[in-house]
Amino acid sequence: MVLFTACKKDPTVEPSLTGKWNVETIVTKEFQNSAIVNTNTEQGNGFKYDFQTNGSLLISSILNGSTHPYSILPNSKVDIDGDIFEIRNLTASQVTLFIHEDYAPGEYDELFINLKK
Repeated sequence: MVLFTACKKDPTVEPSLTGKWNVETIVTKEFQNSAIVNTNTEQGNGFKYDFQTNGSLLISSILNGSTHPYSILPNSKVDIDGDIFEIRNLTASQVTLFIHEDYAPGEYDELFINLKK
């Protein structure tokens, strides 16, 4: 008699932006003539991002909060109230939201919002 047993593998859970995140840091890099001229790193200071399943993002701090619509786009992007961020390094416990903002040829800012659960 031969007995075969099979185990069903647990489905892999993909990391999701949905949920409550703490802002760890916000890094702004300023470029002029395509060369970096300034880097500013701000601590999260209690700011939280809550990406809710209904397409609302609640951004809150100790003193106040605001709600913004968001939607997940193809190619690891998220539209937050009309601003398109790249979703970078998404895991179950951390993610970076990145946006590049042009002002003139060779003059732009790069913004990195580093979130942790």
